[in-house]
Amino acid sequence: METRVQTPGQLFQLTQTLEIPLFQRPYVWTEERQWAPLWEDVVRLVDLRMDQAPSATHFLGAVVMQQSSGPMGFAAEYTLIDGQQRLTTLQLLLNAASSALRDAGQVASANNLRKLTLHDEDLGFTGTERLKVRHTNGDGVPFQAAMLSSAPADEGASPAPHLILAAHRFFYDCVTEWLAEGDSDAIAQRATSLAMTLSRGFEIVVISLNSEEDSQSIFETLNARGTPLTQADLVKNLVFQKLEAEGADIRKAYEANWGLFDEPFWTSEVRLGRFTLPQVSLFLNHWLVAQTGEEVRTPATFARFKHWLEYENPGSVIDVVRALHERAVDYQAWIAAANSREGAIDPIALFFYRSLAAGTRAATPLVLWLFDAVNGIPRAEAEAALHWFESWIVRRAILGLPASDMSRSVAQLIRDLRAVEPDDVAMTLRSLLESFDSPGNYWPSNAELERALHGAPVYRTLPRTRLRMVLEAIEDDARGYTTGRGSWSGSRVPRDTMNIEHILPRQWRQNWPVGTEQEEIDRDEHVHRLGNLTLLTTPLNSSVSNRAWS
Repeated sequence: METRVQTPGQLFQLTQTLEIPLFQRPYVWTEERQWAPLWEDVVRLVDLRMDQAPSATHFLGAVVMQQSSGPMGFAAEYTLIDGQQRLTTLQLLLNAASSALRDAGQVASANNLRKLTLHDEDLGFTGTERLKVRHTNGDGVPFQAAMLSSAPADEGASPAPHLILAAHRFFYDCVTEWLAEGDSDAIAQRATSLAMTLSRGFEIVVISLNSEEDSQSIFETLNARGTPLTQADLVKNLVFQKLEAEGADIRKAYEANWGLFDEPFWTSEVRLGRFTLPQVSLFLNHWLVAQTGEEVRTPATFARFKHWLEYENPGSVIDVVRALHERAVDYQAWIAAANSREGAIDPIALFFYRSLAAGTRAATPLVLWLFDAVNGIPRAEAEAALHWFESWIVRRAILGLPASDMSRSVAQLIRDLRAVEPDDVAMTLRSLLESFDSPGNYWPSNAELERALHGAPVYRTLPRTRLRMVLEAIEDDARGYTTGRGSWSGSRVPRDTMNIEHILPRQWRQNWPVGTEQEEIDRDEHVHRLGNLTLLTTPLNSSVSNRAWS
């Protein structure tokens, strides 16, 4: 077995064919979890190599390949044992970039990349023989269509294009848009930098086996033994390697700072859409967004953190570890308070309770930024900003508006607020929220909210947790807990424990009949609206139900 680190240029420049065997699983990588983070890494590395560190590299992972024992042709043949998803995506990226560069008139750069995906026809290779990575399973036909076509696949031709064709089109569009962003006079330089980065800037650990070695045992060792490393694990390993290089006291740094992240709160799983991940991984992602003002997808947390730590962090690694610990202590306290059921609650914890009830975690980076002492924002100013931010989130949640742009919008807010004086943060944030005008991020007005709530059957349209949170806020307002007013009752309503009850019961016909069919229709339409709902304790709720009352 031979192990070496190679760039795509070194791996694919050779006259060899990597064959993906029939038993390998189909291509499953997607835009959200893999393609987009990979392209973000490409752009970041190109910019870094152009402006600051010409020899900067980025690690892509490992692949295992085994020399074929069959008859050898002009090209050496290998079976790809592990890493087929990674290499397939990399080939699609290289080929799509080549096509985009060619269409932009950058022929030399395009040809240099194309040689990394296709064998030269001048050497006698024709048709599918030209492919340097070849699929023998069901992905073979779409992969050939993507790699051998003179133009990227048209996604509009099919309602659900194959993931391979969609990936090729995605990377082609990304490269085309990226080239167009620069000065027209510098397009040749940008094209060259992109081609050089793709060819030489990425590193892959290549494990090469001879034909007699037991590839299955190696595959099992890599994939089936132990738990895969999380984004937080990768960050932790990097941080402590850097601390050791700085000469820091590793044990002290762990015990005083990082050890917190190994406690149950931080290792517990939280749900994010269709996926779950450890609380610490999500926190690191949100902290990183607060530091960079960029949207960072959770699968790309480690890659973005590594780049930030090595090229953007102005201080030492031990300072970063201490800062992470301080923000983590605050965050854990906020979440613990947000989960409390009764008693007083400060504005930050109440914000977390309401935003989580609204169904979003993407708001966290801005809160971390607002209440980070290093930004110098007065506490009252930060709380005033939080007030407007909460309104934006909760109003959109009540109306059931999409939250798909939430992460991008929050990152944009952080970027824009960085340029503002600390004492102007609240009003600036309000102005920025008011300036949002797309369906994915606009701030609903009083009038829109009132129009919707006059007719919306919110009991049916809103999740119970979200609806309960709204009714609790109404009750707290009635008790005097609105900003600027004192409490009239001495306590807030208990949180997330009360039952939602209909004032006019759902089965109203038994005790409150009406005379006409139209009156019945009108009454039915009112049953599930906000004005007919209230909060009751569990014992009272079970006794009231549909009973008559005066």
